Amino acid sequence: MILDLIKDKNFTKNPYLYTLILLLMAKLVLFSSEIFILGYVNVVLNILPSSGYIINLVELSSFIFITLLVIFLARKILKISWNTLGFRKTGSLKEFLKGWGFGAIVLISCVAFMIIVGVVRIDKVTFDSKLILEFIPLLMVWSIQGNAEEVLTRGFLFSGVARKTNILIGIAVSAIFFTVMHLENDGISVIPLIDLFVFGIFAALVMIKTKNIWLVSGFHAAWNCFQGNVFAFPVSGTNVGNAFINVTTQGPSWLTGGKFGVEGSIISLIVQIVLIILLCYDLFVKQKMNALDKFDIETYRDEVE
Repeated sequence: MILDLIKDKNFTKNPYLYTLILLLMAKLVLFSSEIFILGYVNVVLNILPSSGYIINLVELSSFIFITLLVIFLARKILKISWNTLGFRKTGSLKEFLKGWGFGAIVLISCVAFMIIVGVVRIDKVTFDSKLILEFIPLLMVWSIQGNAEEVLTRGFLFSGVARKTNILIGIAVSAIFFTVMHLENDGISVIPLIDLFVFGIFAALVMIKTKNIWLVSGFHAAWNCFQGNVFAFPVSGTNVGNAFINVTTQGPSWLTGGKFGVEGSIISLIVQIVLIILLCYDLFVKQKMNALDKFDIETYRDEVE
């Protein structure tokens, strides 16, 4: 069905049909990745020792399949350019590292606020050679995981929808899809769902601001890595192993994040809303962009190449 529609080139002229095709393809990517990850994890764990740390590395590294499949569908099937996907060549490493720094700062700020209001307590801080050596590969696999989700939801969905409809619809579609991706996670409830949607808005605005996928990918990777392997919070409902700083939460889950992690806390929600307001002011007031206009990174070809 999808392939038949794609063969009919007229589908690209209908923005809403095109949006539907992108959503179906994104769902196909997720479905295919689940099958691949199961096989990949089983094969690798038959070779490597099956410890919690190794399982975490293997599962996170398997997200590379999502990135590769999105690139294949975008480049070979839909003929979408590298620029449209956000893969800017110039300054890519610098942008990615800036995203890591920005994400780390924002996550640390959220945890600091939680400590100040008394819902998080630091129990133990550990810096030993074993943890440090284990942390280095984690930086790499969290980068793979964060980039994969951003390439799918922002590089593929947001940019694809926004260039055919408008910025507002692109943000809404990509944010809703990102939220739905996490519906089966442990600890999901109303605040985590709102937080995921709000992060989807924030991430799309960052991509509009930077005209690339790298900074928001770095932000996403750093947020997850620092949340799970620096502060020992669950990452979107999943425990991810040892951390440098062990914390205990106390108080209502709407403040602590509960089983979902920091992004299940209203503090994370407030911080992200503040960042969204700042980005909206910069983009739609200072730069006078219109949320009802189409957004095509190809417009900025001279800047990004």
